[in-house]
Amino acid sequence: MSLISGKNRWSAYSSTGLIWQGRKNRLKREARNVELLLLTPEMWIKEKRRLLGFIIRFGEKRITVASLHALRSLDPSWLMADEGGYSKAAIVITKTGGRITGLGFAADGGDGGCLIVVHPGSRRTGAGSAIMQRMMQALGRLACHVAADNIPSMALCFSLGMKAVSIHKGPTGKSTLRFERGIQHDTARPGHIDAISQ
Repeated sequence: MSLISGKNRWSAYSSTGLIWQGRKNRLKREARNVELLLLTPEMWIKEKRRLLGFIIRFGEKRITVASLHALRSLDPSWLMADEGGYSKAAIVITKTGGRITGLGFAADGGDGGCLIVVHPGSRRTGAGSAIMQRMMQALGRLACHVAADNIPSMALCFSLGMKAVSIHKGPTGKSTLRFERGIQHDTARPGHIDAISQ
């Protein structure tokens, strides 16, 4: 193997005509082999313990107790689609080579709990975007709360066309933004509670 330009271990090098550009190309290859699954009630019951362990291990202490409790106590029947094709809750996972690399959960359009966790080695591969998009499709709408210091999660929400509609103090006392997509609000008008008096 001959080194083409080598100051660090991620530099490009050639071996039998193959060009490897380190971790970036490995992540791109992995992203192409990602399996995206919307869990059924049976799959959730079977994988519940393993998925909760994944959240605790890789959630970096950013998952709220309320969202984790909502997932733990989820009625599996909420994962079934209604006549309109939407479900009350969605759990979406990504797998690469049979290993879980990401997980997303939302109940009641996100108002009953919403979380997303991606394995550190699979971040910036599109796994988070794929999970969020699939949850939006399954639920028809999505709302989530993101702490103002969680820049990667805010960037993900904005990249998916979600809008920050309000700010409040979260459970840890941090400023937290509420993001929404697919939620219709009444417009403010005279006689409406949100109308501003002139």
